[in-house]
Amino acid sequence: MKRTLLPALLALATTLPLGAQAANEVWDKPVTFQIGAFRADAETNVRLDTNSGNAGTSISFESTLGIARTKTLPDLEFLWRINNRHGVEASYVSLERDGTRTLSGEIRFGEAVFPVNTSVNSTFDSKVLRVAYRYSPINEGGNELAFLLGLHYTQLDTSIVGTLGTVSDSASVDVPLPTIGVRGALRFADNFRVTGFAQALKLKIDQYDGELINAGVGVEWAFLPNAYAGVGYNYYKYELTSTKDRARGQFNFRFDGPTVYAAWAF
Repeated sequence: MKRTLLPALLALATTLPLGAQAANEVWDKPVTFQIGAFRADAETNVRLDTNSGNAGTSISFESTLGIARTKTLPDLEFLWRINNRHGVEASYVSLERDGTRTLSGEIRFGEAVFPVNTSVNSTFDSKVLRVAYRYSPINEGGNELAFLLGLHYTQLDTSIVGTLGTVSDSASVDVPLPTIGVRGALRFADNFRVTGFAQALKLKIDQYDGELINAGVGVEWAFLPNAYAGVGYNYYKYELTSTKDRARGQFNFRFDGPTVYAAWAF
Protein backbone atom coordinates (compact mmCIF):
# COMPACT_ATOMS: atom_id res chain seq x y z
CA MET A 1 0.00 0.00 0.00
CA LYS A 2 2.78 2.43 0.91
CA ARG A 3 4.65 1.62 -2.30
CA THR A 4 1.64 2.56 -4.47
CA LEU A 5 0.71 5.67 -2.47
CA LEU A 6 4.13 7.37 -2.64
CA PRO A 7 4.38 7.49 -6.47
CA ALA A 8 0.82 8.82 -6.64
CA LEU A 9 1.64 11.69 -4.25
CA LEU A 10 4.79 12.55 -6.18
CA ALA A 11 2.84 12.61 -9.44
CA LEU A 12 0.25 14.94 -7.90
CA ALA A 13 2.96 17.31 -6.62
CA THR A 14 4.51 17.64 -10.07
CA THR A 15 1.17 18.62 -11.62
CA LEU A 16 0.87 21.66 -9.28
CA PRO A 17 4.19 23.60 -9.22
CA LEU A 18 5.15 25.55 -6.10
CA GLY A 19 5.21 28.78 -8.13
CA ALA A 20 1.60 28.31 -9.23
CA GLN A 21 0.51 27.66 -5.66
CA ALA A 22 2.28 30.84 -4.46
CA ALA A 23 0.79 32.95 -7.25
CA ASN A 24 -2.76 31.72 -6.78
CA GLU A 25 -2.61 32.35 -3.04
CA VAL A 26 -0.80 35.69 -2.76
CA TRP A 27 -2.78 37.66 -5.37
CA ASP A 28 -6.14 36.51 -4.01
CA LYS A 29 -5.62 37.24 -0.31
CA PRO A 30 -7.95 39.79 1.36
CA VAL A 31 -5.33 42.27 2.63
CA THR A 32 -2.05 43.37 1.01
CA PHE A 33 0.58 45.84 2.22
CA GLN A 34 3.20 47.01 -0.28
CA ILE A 35 6.31 49.17 0.17
CA GLY A 36 8.61 50.36 -2.59
CA ALA A 37 11.58 52.56 -3.42
CA PHE A 38 10.58 55.10 -6.09
CA ARG A 39 13.32 56.94 -8.03
CA ALA A 40 11.37 60.04 -9.01
CA ASP A 41 12.46 62.47 -11.72
CA ALA A 42 10.54 65.75 -11.38
CA GLU A 43 9.75 68.79 -13.48
CA THR A 44 8.14 71.72 -11.67
CA ASN A 45 6.92 74.98 -13.20
CA VAL A 46 5.11 77.54 -11.03
CA ARG A 47 3.72 81.00 -11.62
CA LEU A 48 2.54 82.70 -8.42
CA ASP A 49 0.50 85.85 -9.07
CA THR A 50 -0.22 88.71 -6.68
CA ASN A 51 -3.48 88.67 -4.73
CA SER A 52 -4.73 91.47 -6.99
CA GLY A 53 -4.18 89.27 -10.05
CA ASN A 54 -0.94 90.69 -11.50
CA ALA A 55 0.96 87.88 -13.19
CA GLY A 56 4.12 86.57 -11.62
CA THR A 57 7.15 85.02 -13.33
CA SER A 58 6.85 81.49 -14.68
CA ILE A 59 9.64 79.62 -12.90
CA SER A 60 11.27 76.24 -13.40
CA PHE A 61 12.21 75.22 -9.87
CA GLU A 62 14.82 72.79 -11.17
CA SER A 63 16.53 74.96 -13.81
CA THR A 64 16.03 78.43 -12.32
CA LEU A 65 16.14 77.74 -8.59
CA GLY A 66 18.38 74.68 -8.41
CA ILE A 67 16.20 72.24 -6.49
CA ALA A 68 17.05 68.56 -6.99
CA ARG A 69 15.48 66.99 -10.07
CA THR A 70 15.73 63.37 -8.89
CA LYS A 71 15.17 61.80 -5.50
CA THR A 72 14.53 58.30 -4.15
CA LEU A 73 11.51 58.11 -1.87
CA PRO A 74 9.30 55.48 -0.21
CA ASP A 75 6.09 54.49 -1.96
CA LEU A 76 3.33 52.86 0.12
CA GLU A 77 0.28 50.95 -1.12
CA PHE A 78 -2.59 49.03 0.48
CA LEU A 79 -5.36 46.76 -0.83
CA TRP A 80 -8.39 45.36 0.96
CA ARG A 81 -10.40 42.86 -1.06
CA ILE A 82 -13.88 42.93 0.45
CA ASN A 83 -14.70 39.93 -1.75
CA ASN A 84 -13.70 38.60 -5.16
CA ARG A 85 -15.36 41.49 -7.03
CA HIS A 86 -15.08 44.49 -4.70
CA GLY A 87 -12.16 46.15 -2.95
CA VAL A 88 -10.55 49.34 -1.69
CA GLU A 89 -7.01 50.39 -2.60
CA ALA A 90 -4.86 53.28 -1.40
CA SER A 91 -1.37 54.69 -1.89
CA TYR A 92 0.77 57.47 -0.44
CA VAL A 93 3.89 59.18 -1.75
CA SER A 94 5.69 62.33 -0.57
CA LEU A 95 8.36 64.26 -2.51
CA GLU A 96 10.16 67.08 -0.64
CA ARG A 97 12.98 69.10 -2.23
CA ASP A 98 14.92 72.31 -1.68
CA GLY A 99 17.67 74.28 -3.36
CA THR A 100 19.82 77.41 -3.32
CA ARG A 101 20.66 79.54 -6.35
CA THR A 102 21.87 83.06 -7.26
CA LEU A 103 19.34 84.46 -9.72
CA SER A 104 20.40 85.38 -13.25
CA GLY A 105 17.23 87.44 -13.78
CA GLU A 106 14.49 89.16 -11.81
CA ILE A 107 11.70 86.97 -10.40
CA ARG A 108 8.23 88.07 -9.34
CA PHE A 109 6.79 85.45 -7.00
CA GLY A 110 3.47 86.40 -5.45
CA GLU A 111 3.89 89.67 -3.58
CA ALA A 112 7.69 89.38 -3.56
CA VAL A 113 10.18 90.67 -6.14
CA PHE A 114 13.67 89.14 -6.22
CA PRO A 115 16.20 91.25 -8.18
CA VAL A 116 18.88 89.80 -10.41
CA ASN A 117 21.94 88.41 -8.54
CA THR A 118 19.85 87.76 -5.40
CA SER A 119 20.73 84.52 -3.60
CA VAL A 120 17.55 82.59 -2.71
CA ASN A 121 16.53 79.40 -0.94
CA SER A 122 13.53 77.58 -2.40
CA THR A 123 11.36 74.59 -1.52
CA PHE A 124 8.73 72.53 -3.31
CA ASP A 125 7.01 69.75 -1.38
CA SER A 126 4.25 67.44 -2.58
CA LYS A 127 2.16 64.85 -0.74
CA VAL A 128 -0.21 62.60 -2.67
CA LEU A 129 -2.81 60.34 -1.02
CA ARG A 130 -4.81 58.18 -3.42
CA VAL A 131 -7.90 56.16 -2.41
CA ALA A 132 -10.08 54.22 -4.84
CA TYR A 133 -12.95 51.75 -4.88
CA ARG A 134 -12.16 48.78 -7.14
CA TYR A 135 -14.76 46.71 -9.00
CA SER A 136 -13.35 43.62 -10.70
CA PRO A 137 -15.64 41.91 -13.23
CA ILE A 138 -12.69 39.60 -13.98
CA ASN A 139 -10.56 38.32 -11.10
CA GLU A 140 -9.21 34.78 -11.19
CA GLY A 141 -5.83 33.24 -10.42
CA GLY A 142 -3.82 36.46 -10.69
CA ASN A 143 -5.62 37.70 -13.83
CA GLU A 144 -7.78 40.77 -13.26
CA LEU A 145 -9.68 43.55 -14.97
CA ALA A 146 -10.94 46.26 -12.62
CA PHE A 147 -12.57 49.67 -12.82
CA LEU A 148 -11.57 52.39 -10.35
CA LEU A 149 -13.52 55.27 -8.84
CA GLY A 150 -11.41 57.28 -6.45
CA LEU A 151 -10.00 60.46 -4.99
CA HIS A 152 -6.52 62.00 -5.20
CA TYR A 153 -5.81 64.36 -2.32
CA THR A 154 -2.72 66.39 -3.19
CA GLN A 155 -0.93 69.00 -1.07
CA LEU A 156 1.60 71.29 -2.73
CA ASP A 157 3.76 73.66 -0.66
CA THR A 158 6.27 76.04 -2.21
CA SER A 159 8.38 78.98 -1.05
CA ILE A 160 11.20 81.30 -2.14
CA VAL A 161 13.19 83.14 0.51
CA GLY A 162 16.08 85.56 0.01
CA THR A 163 19.12 84.33 1.93
CA LEU A 164 19.24 87.69 3.76
CA GLY A 165 15.68 87.02 4.93
CA THR A 166 14.29 90.38 3.83
CA VAL A 167 12.14 89.15 0.91
CA SER A 168 10.04 85.98 0.77
CA ASP A 169 6.74 84.52 -0.27
CA SER A 170 5.10 81.10 -0.18
CA ALA A 171 2.00 79.28 -1.34
CA SER A 172 0.11 76.16 -0.34
CA VAL A 173 -2.69 74.39 -2.21
CA ASP A 174 -4.73 71.39 -1.09
CA VAL A 175 -6.53 69.79 -4.01
CA PRO A 176 -9.04 66.94 -3.72
CA LEU A 177 -9.60 65.61 -7.26
CA PRO A 178 -12.00 62.71 -7.96
CA THR A 179 -10.69 60.25 -10.53
CA ILE A 180 -11.85 57.39 -12.72
CA GLY A 181 -9.59 54.68 -14.03
CA VAL A 182 -8.88 51.09 -14.95
CA ARG A 183 -6.52 48.40 -13.63
CA GLY A 184 -5.43 45.13 -15.17
CA ALA A 185 -3.19 42.15 -14.47
CA LEU A 186 -2.17 39.18 -16.63
CA ARG A 187 -0.25 36.09 -15.56
CA PHE A 188 2.28 34.97 -18.15
CA ALA A 189 3.94 32.19 -16.09
CA ASP A 190 3.15 30.13 -13.01
CA ASN A 191 4.38 32.77 -10.57
CA PHE A 192 4.82 35.89 -12.73
CA ARG A 193 2.38 38.49 -13.96
CA VAL A 194 2.35 41.95 -15.55
CA THR A 195 0.12 44.59 -13.99
CA GLY A 196 -0.83 48.21 -14.66
CA PHE A 197 -3.32 50.97 -13.97
CA ALA A 198 -4.26 54.45 -15.16
CA GLN A 199 -6.40 57.17 -13.57
CA ALA A 200 -7.26 60.59 -14.96
CA LEU A 201 -9.66 63.50 -14.64
CA LYS A 202 -10.02 67.13 -15.69
CA LEU A 203 -12.28 69.10 -13.40
CA LYS A 204 -13.01 72.61 -12.15
CA ILE A 205 -13.89 72.63 -8.47
CA ASP A 206 -14.16 75.61 -6.09
CA GLN A 207 -11.04 77.75 -6.61
CA TYR A 208 -9.14 75.17 -8.66
CA ASP A 209 -9.19 74.15 -12.31
CA GLY A 210 -7.08 71.04 -12.65
CA GLU A 211 -6.04 68.05 -14.70
CA LEU A 212 -4.55 64.90 -13.24
CA ILE A 213 -2.97 61.83 -14.83
CA ASN A 214 -1.62 58.97 -12.70
CA ALA A 215 -0.45 55.64 -14.12
CA GLY A 216 1.85 52.74 -13.37
CA VAL A 217 3.05 49.40 -14.75
CA GLY A 218 4.94 46.54 -13.15
CA VAL A 219 6.13 42.95 -13.41
CA GLU A 220 5.58 40.86 -10.27
CA TRP A 221 7.07 37.61 -8.99
CA ALA A 222 5.15 35.59 -6.40
CA PHE A 223 7.97 33.83 -4.53
CA LEU A 224 5.96 32.79 -1.46
CA PRO A 225 2.28 32.04 -0.78
CA ASN A 226 2.05 35.35 1.11
CA ALA A 227 4.68 37.55 -0.58
CA TYR A 228 5.66 38.93 -3.97
CA ALA A 229 8.20 41.39 -5.38
CA GLY A 230 8.11 43.59 -8.43
CA VAL A 231 9.75 46.22 -10.62
CA GLY A 232 7.79 48.93 -12.37
CA TYR A 233 7.36 52.52 -13.46
CA ASN A 234 5.12 55.23 -11.91
CA TYR A 235 3.87 58.46 -13.47
CA TYR A 236 2.14 61.51 -11.91
CA LYS A 237 1.20 64.72 -13.72
CA TYR A 238 -0.70 67.78 -12.45
CA GLU A 239 -1.77 70.90 -14.32
CA LEU A 240 -3.50 73.25 -11.90
CA THR A 241 -4.79 76.81 -12.07
CA SER A 242 -5.66 78.37 -8.71
CA THR A 243 -7.62 81.50 -7.83
CA LYS A 244 -7.18 80.97 -4.09
CA ASP A 245 -5.86 83.98 -2.14
CA ARG A 246 -2.10 83.74 -1.54
CA ALA A 247 -1.97 80.89 -4.07
CA ARG A 248 -3.14 82.51 -7.30
CA GLY A 249 -1.38 81.25 -10.37
CA GLN A 250 -0.43 78.06 -12.16
CA PHE A 251 1.18 74.89 -10.83
CA ASN A 252 2.45 72.39 -13.43
CA PHE A 253 4.08 69.43 -11.77
CA ARG A 254 5.21 66.07 -13.13
CA PHE A 255 7.23 63.31 -11.52
CA ASP A 256 7.87 59.78 -12.76
CA GLY A 257 10.45 57.02 -12.64
CA PRO A 258 11.28 53.38 -11.90
CA THR A 259 10.28 51.63 -8.71
CA VAL A 260 11.08 48.36 -6.96
CA TYR A 261 8.70 46.98 -4.36
CA ALA A 262 7.75 44.07 -2.14
CA ALA A 263 4.34 43.11 -0.77
CA TRP A 264 2.98 40.93 2.02
CA ALA A 265 -0.55 39.54 1.91
CA PHE A 266 -2.71 37.75 4.44
